[in-house]
Amino acid sequence: MKITRDIHDLVGGLLMAAAGLYFAAHGSQYAFGTTARMGPGYFPVVLGCVLFVLGLLVALPAWWRRGQAIEVQWKNLGWSIFALVFFAAALNRLGVVPASFAACLLALVPSPMRLRTRLVVCASVALLTVLIFPLGLQMALPLWPWSA
Repeated sequence: MKITRDIHDLVGGLLMAAAGLYFAAHGSQYAFGTTARMGPGYFPVVLGCVLFVLGLLVALPAWWRRGQAIEVQWKNLGWSIFALVFFAAALNRLGVVPASFAACLLALVPSPMRLRTRLVVCASVALLTVLIFPLGLQMALPLWPWSA
């Protein structure tokens, strides 16, 4: 079967536009306010509208552009799903740092990168996870197994 349209960008753009419409529609149920005095619905509506327009800007040109057939990389998909399930199961037992480091290492199994690079990437992901969730968002998550 010959693919004549850029399916990757077409589907991605349409999904972005659909997500934008969803957030704009549900955000409009809250008080909107003004730019100077924003209500709880202001940010989701404006962001949803921007996301909708960006999705259309990605999808519309893809309708007329030639693309390639979609090739699912099953090995990458399988390891990514396994890493997510592992992280969910190990978070409370191991803590944020070891669970995120190990999950990242599992997700990188099919990658051709060197071990040293993998370890740097995993350490960076663990650091960002700690900075965002327990510290930035003040989520009550154990950082290490002994603090659980």
